[in-house]
Amino acid sequence: MIRKRRKLPANKQSRTAGPARRSRNGAKPAESTRERILKSAATLFAEHGFEGSSMPAIARTSGITAGAIYKHFRSKGELLLEVVKRSFESTPLFIQDSATGAATELPRLASVYTEPELKLVRQLSIEVHSAASRDREVRRVLALSDEAAMRGIGDAISVAQRDGTLDPKINPDFAARLFCVLVMGLLHMDTLLPNLIGDKSWRDFVHERISTLIGSR
Repeated sequence: MIRKRRKLPANKQSRTAGPARRSRNGAKPAESTRERILKSAATLFAEHGFEGSSMPAIARTSGITAGAIYKHFRSKGELLLEVVKRSFESTPLFIQDSATGAATELPRLASVYTEPELKLVRQLSIEVHSAASRDREVRRVLALSDEAAMRGIGDAISVAQRDGTLDPKINPDFAARLFCVLVMGLLHMDTLLPNLIGDKSWRDFVHERISTLIGSR
């Protein structure tokens, strides 16, 4: 739940005038406002979609005025992209240890998308692809992001093939692209396969199939 700040009595408001003051954790007020906007936007985009979530509604849920939201984001498309970027960066697909970029992690990373905890990520991922069909900037940035992801995965597979970890006969570019397509399919589990969300046997099956796809030995 997003809490609104309690309004200070008039005799105390004057004490906050002047230079921006930091909160106890060192964050500036502007940073706190940005966080509230992103959290509110993530919830509204997931519940009502890109078209159904207006900037005034996001601002209202964040506890700020409609005009103030544009101090942080130039457009709803830019806000959606930032929300999706943050949601992905908080998932295991991006949080990796010293083995960052290791192709051998791909089966585990894909299978994580079958878990209940990633529902918001799945919803937002579907929404950004839907928004890309209507918003030119979202479409441009998404295309660049998708291509970079597939290229990075393909490179990781190639490295593992040279190391002898993966089957060298597998086309790394094709494997990377099919991997991304399968992950995109897993993002639709909430509507296609809701009964399999959190199912251990299904998660293990996904893990096994991705291992075969990339040529694990």
